[in-house]
Amino acid sequence: MNTSTPPVFDPDEALAIVDGDRDLFRDLVDVFRQNYAAELSSIRDAIRLRDAEALRAAAHQFKGTLSALAAGPARETVVRLEALGRHADLAQAGEIYAEMERQVQALDAALPG
Repeated sequence: MNTSTPPVFDPDEALAIVDGDRDLFRDLVDVFRQNYAAELSSIRDAIRLRDAEALRAAAHQFKGTLSALAAGPARETVVRLEALGRHADLAQAGEIYAEMERQVQALDAALPG
């Protein structure tokens, strides 16, 4: 049984997403770093306000960002938040948000630059 933690992002997959363009990847990392606090805030606010549609929309937007960085674990967690918003079931949203926030902080620390 493999109990190892998956990497916060896959550098090979991330480079493949941008066709090996390291400058473009660095640009994506810069944009992520400039915007992720605001994106987390939008998700957190939607949860605090119990606004399921706002949660779905904010999570969907952040999913795109995480996908572009090949950040599998955080992306999977934000997909869970998006589904909670879609189904208007926010009972576990705070707990899942906290997990995603930790994953995003780990991603920021792991990304180059």
